[in-house]
Amino acid sequence: MENKCYAFLGQKQCRILSVKNCPGCSFFKTIEQKKESLKKAFTRLASLDKVHQDYIADKYYNRKMLWQNGGEGNAKKMAS
Repeated sequence: MENKCYAFLGQKQCRILSVKNCPGCSFFKTIEQKKESLKKAFTRLASLDKVHQDYIADKYYNRKMLWQNGGEGNAKKMAS
């Protein structure tokens, strides 16, 4: 397993934070850790009632329920 942060773009650039201080960053996650995190989040979202799922999809996911149908494929896309 690679020990590289999923958000690291090279030359100390991060796609998450505007700071350029990678060592010891509290947001560090490998690609595998990010996929697992999204999978857990999507499982949680799928467990909510339809009203809450609709609200979250409208507000944060451009009306798409990426967590439906297991969401694993979408979690992989979002993690990379």
